[in-house]
Amino acid sequence: MSKVAIVVQRCHESIVGGSESLAWQYATLLKDEYEVEVLSTTAIDAAYWSNVLPAGTDVREGINVRRFHVDIGYSPYRTEIFTRMLRDFERFDVGRRRGADGETKHFPWSIALQEELVRRIGPYSESLVQYLRHNWQSYRAIIVVTYLYPTAYFSLLEIPKGRAMFAPTLHDEPPAYLSIFQHAARRAHSLIWLTDAERRLGTDLWGELPGRIVAMAIDADPREPAQLKDPYLLYCGRIDPNKGCATLFDYFTRFKAEHPSALRLVLTGKDDIPVPDHPDIEFRGFVSAEEKFSLMAGAQVYMTPSARESFSIVAMEAMAQRTPVLASAGSAVLADHIAESEGGSIYHDYESFAARLNEMLASQSVRYQMSERGRNYVISKYVPERVRQSLREAIESCPQPDARVAPVSYFIGAPIEIAPIAYSTNGKNISAEVTLEDLSKSPPLPLPPGWSEENLRRMVSSVQVEDGPIEELKTYVKADFKRFVYTLGLVPEQSGQRILQRILELGANPYFTTTLLRKFRSADLHLANFFDKPEREGKQRVTIHSTGEVIEYAFKQFNIEREKFPYDDSSFDVVLFCEIIEHLLTDPVHALTEIRRVLKPGGDLVLTTPNVARLENARKIIAGENVYDPYSGHGPYGRHNREYTQEDLFSLLTGNGFTVRTIFTADVHPETSGSSVSLRALAPLLKGRQTDLGQYIFCRCSVSRESKTLAPNRPDWLYRNVTKSEGR
Repeated sequence: MSKVAIVVQRCHESIVGGSESLAWQYATLLKDEYEVEVLSTTAIDAAYWSNVLPAGTDVREGINVRRFHVDIGYSPYRTEIFTRMLRDFERFDVGRRRGADGETKHFPWSIALQEELVRRIGPYSESLVQYLRHNWQSYRAIIVVTYLYPTAYFSLLEIPKGRAMFAPTLHDEPPAYLSIFQHAARRAHSLIWLTDAERRLGTDLWGELPGRIVAMAIDADPREPAQLKDPYLLYCGRIDPNKGCATLFDYFTRFKAEHPSALRLVLTGKDDIPVPDHPDIEFRGFVSAEEKFSLMAGAQVYMTPSARESFSIVAMEAMAQRTPVLASAGSAVLADHIAESEGGSIYHDYESFAARLNEMLASQSVRYQMSERGRNYVISKYVPERVRQSLREAIESCPQPDARVAPVSYFIGAPIEIAPIAYSTNGKNISAEVTLEDLSKSPPLPLPPGWSEENLRRMVSSVQVEDGPIEELKTYVKADFKRFVYTLGLVPEQSGQRILQRILELGANPYFTTTLLRKFRSADLHLANFFDKPEREGKQRVTIHSTGEVIEYAFKQFNIEREKFPYDDSSFDVVLFCEIIEHLLTDPVHALTEIRRVLKPGGDLVLTTPNVARLENARKIIAGENVYDPYSGHGPYGRHNREYTQEDLFSLLTGNGFTVRTIFTADVHPETSGSSVSLRALAPLLKGRQTDLGQYIFCRCSVSRESKTLAPNRPDWLYRNVTKSEGR
């Protein structure tokens, strides 16, 4: 059986993303006729590209997934160079405007600068590049998915010209006008387009290139419509201004003001921007695929405000569920879908939005005709067998691999070299002087709007719990202030409904994070502590000296790894589990299972814990020093009994029904180890691990309705001598 490789930036069942879904779908469609391997990275979070999954080969649904270490992930330099790109896009009048020669205008950047931008977008993996350089001839065909990321660009440079297929999932956006993508696309044997509109954009940007429209298969099995109290519009996906969501909120609220009714706007997905606090806007967070399809089937109209689409999976899924689509005319892809299917309408501005929506809502017969036409369009074009046949034809059109054909880098005829580890945040070479900041990269501190770090630190430092050790708490807040702020940044903003979010904070004492939640989140706070005392409830008075406020916090007391939490099922929107898991003695899975039980479907767990693989520990191990916590005068729970890596946490959480949405490491206070091992000596050993070495791990994950019923999973790597009867 011939081998086929598919290259994509991330691959894991928990990842929700268009290009990742496309890559996995192609893998599953081809696996019965080819030996398919997915070549990807160890990252799951597109914001930080941290190395969370183990490097090496995994088998999923009969498909080999070969993951490679990320060498360049997040750094502040990425923001700087990306911002410069956006500025120059306007400054040099780049875009689909013709130059003097009649060609589309591209960036007047040097190739080196363009490649530096792509590397810094991440995830860049030198080991993936090296693997393809030496093993490309092992595959009958290699499909490289999505143009923007270094996994695609540098792979196309390393595979000999005319040997790879390229599925760019192209959008009309500033990075697409980098000339290096044109050169990379021309190295491919052929291109795989999802729609004719995407192909037209590709021709405009890159010229005429061989290829075919393969598209993507859509799950068209009809679902039972959701039965909500009021009629609703639906949007599913990333809630992001780049997806047109800010415009959707504006148009919907204006429409409701002009046309009062019971109509609601329901949203699912990830809220990258806050959802407005409006009584008719409901944000459900992440939902399962089945709940999404049910909501689609029950919606009056499916809303697609994005102007940047290469296919629009969700719009096609909605049509398949017999739901008409109202889409932005800014997307040529969506305009084509609507025109060809007659399964919806498009709008250009608010006036046309209101007019088209009124027409669709006013007539059931209009909606019915659109819904039937839309469904017929999807099942006639996007069925699995049709896509599989197109993929098969594309693969068989590729030349047979010939090991005598040597891979040659397109521009310089030599292996691509990773940027040196010793680069500062502004990109200047500093190899002579390596600092802590050069080896360990932390994300920007997510300060609340209008607050400086100095002012916020002053306020938090003034928090004092009654009977608390004053000097000890001053030292604590001075050292860990940034941790409290990073934690706040993981807690979702008010979700658009007038009811408060119900938030449970475990281990609330000494109430620094509680103070931030109370001030910066619209929340109904519930607090829990464990003082190893017989009382099941208690109260503590907290004074914020900078404001003069005195708050009395009520809390419940229980042992989270032994007792059932004293809360009903599905009680909370958010649970904070911060700086606790490392203190547990016997059963962290019990705590996670109880957290999952009390979270609502779609609710979030915010978990923070020290990173056992932090830079300080790496220095200690190399110096022959001990990294374990000393015994504590506060008893067995007063010390860190088991610390975790990002990989540990990801495995433990996903194995117990949580879907990790964000995970990263960050430094929060100066290193105190005083190790004899210099940072300069460490630099070569820690090459490419800047995003993995932070002092603390910060994680946000969610639960679905289905995952709440899973049995506890106590992995062998964490538990010994635990029988099945004890819940392994």
